[in-house]
Amino acid sequence: MTDELNAATTIVGRAPVRIAVADDRRLVADALAALIRTMDGFELVDVFDGAAELSAIVARDPGVLLVATGADPTGGFKLVRALREIGLRVEIVLLADVLSPELVRFTLDQRVSGLILTDTPASGLAACLGRVASGHAVLPADWQAVLATQGPDPVGSLSDRQLEVLRLVAEGYSYEEIGRRLFISANTVKFHLRAIYMRLGVRNRVAAARMLSERRRPEGNPADKVGPGPGSEIRPGEDEPPRAE
Repeated sequence: MTDELNAATTIVGRAPVRIAVADDRRLVADALAALIRTMDGFELVDVFDGAAELSAIVARDPGVLLVATGADPTGGFKLVRALREIGLRVEIVLLADVLSPELVRFTLDQRVSGLILTDTPASGLAACLGRVASGHAVLPADWQAVLATQGPDPVGSLSDRQLEVLRLVAEGYSYEEIGRRLFISANTVKFHLRAIYMRLGVRNRVAAARMLSERRRPEGNPADKVGPGPGSEIRPGEDEPPRAE
C-alpha cells in the first residue's frame, strides 16, 4: 500500500462511518469487528455470515461493507454479486489473503471500491475504509503488475460492456449520451470508465481511445479503429485519473 494509505485514519465528515463485516468464518469476523470498534471515526453496524444473511445486510444498510474472502473467495464473490443484483447502495471493501489476477479482475468488474490484503497494518485498514467512505477507490500498489502477468493485451481483457463504453468514449460521447445509448445511468458509465482506466493503466479518455485504435485482433484482423473524433476532447469534469492507491 502507499504511504498515504498507511498514514493515520482520514476523518470522514462529522458522523462516524457505519461499517459492517461479512465473513462466514465467525472467528475472523469477530476479530475484525473488535478491531473496528477501536478505530476512531467508525461505528460497527453488525457482523454477518456472508451471503446467507443478505436480507439482514439490506435491513441494516451499512455505509461500508467489509467482505473478508480468505483463501477461497467464492463466498465473498457470491455476496458481492448478490448485492449488485439487488442494487443496494453500499461501498464494498474486499479483504483478501493473496492478490491474484482473479481477485483484481473481480474488483474492477464488480466496481468494488476497495481491495486490501491481510498483511496490511490496522492503520492501513482504517485509512482504506476512510478513503472508500469518502468516495475514493483503493487498490494495492502492485495490482497492475498482477494483471500484466495475464498477457500483453489489456484491451482484450475488458468485458463486452466495458468495450461498448470504451468505443463510445473514443467517439467523443459524454456520460449522459453513453448512458442513453446503452440504457444505463450516467453514474454507471462513470463506474465502467473508472474500471476501464484502471485496467488499461491510463488516466483519461484520449489515452484509452488510443489504446483501442492501436489494438489488433488475433490472426491479423484489425480491431475497430475508433479514434477520438472532433467531439472527443476531454470535457471539464468528465475525466479524472483512476482513484486507486
